Amino acid sequence: MQVAPEITYRNFEPSERIRARVGKELGRLESHFPKITACKVLVEGGLGRRRTGDLAQVHLHFVLPGGKEVSVSEMGDEKHAHEDVMVAIRDAFRAAERQLKSVQPDPRMEAGVQKTRISGKIARFIADEPAGFIRGEDGVDHYFHANESTGTPFDQLRVGDAVTFRPDAGEKGPMARSVHRRRA
Repeated sequence: MQVAPEITYRNFEPSERIRARVGKELGRLESHFPKITACKVLVEGGLGRRRTGDLAQVHLHFVLPGGKEVSVSEMGDEKHAHEDVMVAIRDAFRAAERQLKSVQPDPRMEAGVQKTRISGKIARFIADEPAGFIRGEDGVDHYFHANESTGTPFDQLRVGDAVTFRPDAGEKGPMARSVHRRRA
């Protein structure tokens, strides 16, 4: 996470076991969703309502790239299993995981690399190699291999052909993926 998680416990003093469980769940979630930028966790102990049981409540709030947010509140209403704060924590983090899986982050925000297609023109080919360079509308030359040519066979592409492609970061510099010749 870009910002350290903000963890609050209300109406009870958490044991080391509870703190460790929250930390473990945060680590697990972050390993699956490394692009989470901020997180707030609120774990509330029961309010002494002995007739209905001391039900724990867990509230989670995550901020994702592009300003998207995911919130989860496991309230424990009618869930007597949430008399155990450890079960409430587990259930809240599982619900958060399901929501995070359903949220599709803006692909242009991922890893600072624009993943949407851009336009360009084939600038040159590399002699004796099935590869070349595309000058993108961004003014950058992007390497591309014949395997990235879609729709039009590589040997039918010509210098000056208008193409669209998906820019990517290669080991040696900018790359063009999924190169497609545009119709005139």
